[in-house]
Amino acid sequence: MDIVEDAYNLIDRQAADTLMPYLQQHGISFVPYFPLASGLLTGKYRADQVFSADSWQAGKPNFQGARFAAITAALTDTVKPIADHHQATAAQVILAWYIQDPAIAVVIPGARTPEQATQNAGALDVTLSVDEVKQISEAFKRLPA
Repeated sequence: MDIVEDAYNLIDRQAADTLMPYLQQHGISFVPYFPLASGLLTGKYRADQVFSADSWQAGKPNFQGARFAAITAALTDTVKPIADHHQATAAQVILAWYIQDPAIAVVIPGARTPEQATQNAGALDVTLSVDEVKQISEAFKRLPA
């Protein structure tokens, strides 16, 4: 079995337009890396959070200005209510969003602790409706550059 691993997440979906259709057509599996966007898609950051100049987030566009605000708003306004409905975390809902995509062979979220690994595994118990998948997809398509 052939597999391609490439950057892909709700914030950066460029591979969905170019790479993934080719892979599907040729029977090649796809594995996204950074599916939780360095923790940004877990819901752990607040919209009003400011990062110090020496933090690893400093200078990264997804953690700055209007883009950061839009990402955190999408999590708060769209993902959080869906997570509450499923009695799940935002990260579990985001991982479930990937799992439902037939173009994705497997999702490998990073975990720093055993608790995070256990929590990530809980995404397997979240079954999103077609409407919920669409809501999440649309919420993250409207991000400013």
